[in-house]
Amino acid sequence: MAVIGAIIVLALVLVFILQNLKTTSVQFFSLHWRIPLGIDLLFAAILGGLVVFFIGAVRILQLRRLARRRHRALQRAADEAMEPRQEGAAPRGASRQ
Repeated sequence: MAVIGAIIVLALVLVFILQNLKTTSVQFFSLHWRIPLGIDLLFAAILGGLVVFFIGAVRILQLRRLARRRHRALQRAADEAMEPRQEGAAPRGASRQ
């Protein structure tokens, strides 16, 4: 089903490009060029998709790092809880007076 959906979307994009082949003048800062409108919009959509992809990738890496830190902290706490205690020893964190 996903392949069929992708083929339909690709066909729609191709139809859009073919219906918008009128050459237009584009200006970006000091750069000037002439390009078919459909191709120009396709490039803009690809650039927008790349920006979203990279921002999402950075966020996923941040979340993975946070999850790894939390997992390590929980693992350390579990390891400390499993350590055998000597008889007569004070619990951790308690001071003898």
